[in-house]
Amino acid sequence: MRILPMVLALGLSLLTGCATNLKAVRDFADETKKISVAFDPLLASTVDQCEQREIQKKLYASDAPLIDFDSEKISARATSICKPIADENVVAKGISSALSDYASKLSAVAGDGVASSVDDDYDALAKKLGDFKDLPKEKVTAVSGVLKFLTRAVIERAQKQEIEAALNHEEAVGALADALVTYAERVYGGYIADRSRDIRAYKNALLKGDIKAPELLAKLQLVELRSQELQLAERAKVIPALRKSVAQMKQALKDLRANLDKLSDEQQRAEVEKLAKDVKSLYQQLAKAF
Repeated sequence: MRILPMVLALGLSLLTGCATNLKAVRDFADETKKISVAFDPLLASTVDQCEQREIQKKLYASDAPLIDFDSEKISARATSICKPIADENVVAKGISSALSDYASKLSAVAGDGVASSVDDDYDALAKKLGDFKDLPKEKVTAVSGVLKFLTRAVIERAQKQEIEAALNHEEAVGALADALVTYAERVYGGYIADRSRDIRAYKNALLKGDIKAPELLAKLQLVELRSQELQLAERAKVIPALRKSVAQMKQALKDLRANLDKLSDEQQRAEVEKLAKDVKSLYQQLAKAF
């Protein structure tokens, strides 16, 4: 992030003690953007978990003889079955991008006082928001407002006014982030739970001999299933870490908005510092999971 050395000389100061004040806003923006980025592997994993579940059904639960086991057709069928999830991910990705672009624009305004419009087609996203089940209907209008803020071409007001305008989208930003968490819990978490349950069933079936396999092959399958089970357990832990980061992001935004005139005070940086710690923990869990 670029901070112009002539900010004060250009008269773009927010308040007395500009550097400290604006750093709190920029730090908040940076951590918020990290939350958005952290959501991306969850989207890809959701489709992967769906497809792996369908493939394993055929692998472990089918009585078809080996000569009829067509792995190419099975993979194609899994892709087809999971396409609705991939399609829904497109809207979820748009919401994640909107949160990231909001953070980028806020950071730019708090840097040199100028931010360009965002090129993404948020008109198209706005039309889909009403059908996205994880965004409450009563939040759609607020979210549409922040999308307009992202696409406004020119920053026309003084820096303090523009930062205030950005922070005033508190409800919409919270709604965007909450929608991501709810989606992660419902879809990503749902498939992790489904696959974990399936794996336990396959392990029991192998041990009982219900799934016929040579002893060595059965042992190898049990080792592989155990490895998948442990990975899924780590991936499940991402959800509470994401939820905690989003909750703290909302608290930090609320605090910044309420204390614009006191951001140079150390206590006014506390919520942003807590956010940075929570986001760091989120990324540590993502590293274990992926």
